[in-house]
Amino acid sequence: MNFKTLAVRMMAVVVMVGMILTGAATSRAAEREEDYTKKDVKQMATIIFCEAGNQTYAGKLAVGVVVMNRKRSSLYPNSVEKVITQRGQFSPVASGKWKAELKRYKEGKYESGVRAQCVKAAKEALEGATEVTYKGEDINMKKYCFFSQHLSGAKLRIGGHDFK
Repeated sequence: MNFKTLAVRMMAVVVMVGMILTGAATSRAAEREEDYTKKDVKQMATIIFCEAGNQTYAGKLAVGVVVMNRKRSSLYPNSVEKVITQRGQFSPVASGKWKAELKRYKEGKYESGVRAQCVKAAKEALEGATEVTYKGEDINMKKYCFFSQHLSGAKLRIGGHDFK
């Protein structure tokens, strides 16, 4: 077998492996979609709006990723609702803003505009996104569990929030 034939066969194997891996990734994404409920979407979208409604899409998604990072961590509760409502963690919960937004969601106010972007970011975070693209840079957010407007010891700034 000559080099050209070998190279063509190897390329075919690489393409087939890529197709298999892409199919597996698609299957895993479909499985993740079943891991969350409409209630999770509503709660996540509304906390994203409360915390980052005035931020870029990257900022909105980053807030969702932080919620999911906490949900996955053994240091925090293991549900979206419990992470969001954990005492002292999200000021819109304590102030009543989050509860008002839950009502707006139920009224259909999250179907367009900025609030619809929050729904999109919520679904992306719930489906397992851990990377945010901000100013053309892909940022891995897997290790971030805190954000605030001014956060001591922050490692990252996206829009109006510091993350660590």
